Amino acid sequence: MHGFVSYRRFGRARLLRNDQTVCVLGRYLATELWLELGLLRSDRDAFVLGLYVAAELGSSSIAT
Repeated sequence: MHGFVSYRRFGRARLLRNDQTVCVLGRYLATELWLELGLLRSDRDAFVLGLYVAAELGSSSIAT
């Protein structure tokens, strides 16, 4: 299925494709790597988990 869904965390909206894999790991949000790489900011904490990227959750990290 195609399209977007709204994902709310810390009061900010983020658009995720509804076929995108998302997993919350404590204070980190892991998403499929190929969908996330172009959206990472240089001031954002992130690390790669195989085919996934995990970015630290917080008010500045969700606004991508």
